[in-house]
Amino acid sequence: MTDILFEIKENIAIVTFNRPEVLNVFNRAMFQQLLDMLDCAAKDDSIRVVLMTGAGRAFSAGIDLEEISHLFDGSMTMEQARAELDEMQELTRRMVNLPKPIVSAINGIAVGAGAEVAISSDIRIASQTTTFEFAEVRRGLFETNGVMHRLPRLIGMGRAAQVMLTGEKISAQAALEMGLVTRVLPSEILMREALEIANILSANAPISMRLVKQVLQRSYDLDLESVMALETEGTLECLVSDDLREGVQAFLEKRAPVYKGK
Repeated sequence: MTDILFEIKENIAIVTFNRPEVLNVFNRAMFQQLLDMLDCAAKDDSIRVVLMTGAGRAFSAGIDLEEISHLFDGSMTMEQARAELDEMQELTRRMVNLPKPIVSAINGIAVGAGAEVAISSDIRIASQTTTFEFAEVRRGLFETNGVMHRLPRLIGMGRAAQVMLTGEKISAQAALEMGLVTRVLPSEILMREALEIANILSANAPISMRLVKQVLQRSYDLDLESVMALETEGTLECLVSDDLREGVQAFLEKRAPVYKGK
């Protein structure tokens, strides 16, 4: 059985973590598979959106601790452990820098690496059965994949400190109230809603979406003038695009635009 399924449906790449018997726990091979899939999505102009979800009752219950036991059993040098951790952290870099939006349909348990993948997405919706845990403090571990950077920006420093220092379980409703997800839905309609969102995104201008994602990623670390300078550059890039002309013409002709990302 394939650990991660990859399906292209019209302009949407659907990525499904597919180890339901172990709650979609990540093994090392899955990290590389996911990186390869993101590379495919980045290079394929027909793909406008990436949609991630999990099979069964979990999005992902984290990383396979048995498989990575060599990191903490004394069999590796610090340099070797650092290199392996850097390889794992590459996943967040690829997700954040992907020039296309990523939607996560979080269908259940999201713990550790599973929660990290979710918060590296651009849009997160959850089922009513979803729970999040940043449980590293309860295992003697520490956060990876940019959690210390992204989580406070999503939910605020105080809430981030509470959930990471306690390792407490976060319900879907609590995740909604703190801004960790934007919608909570019954399990049976979660993917339908996720596909609706993905279809809305796939109909938008690719250049505009790429620029929005890029500037949003940088906006917390820049002052107002710097962000406005990026807005000016983004607008100038759009002004010389075929997509802008198509968007205006479609509006005047009262039809749906057909964007080509050029």
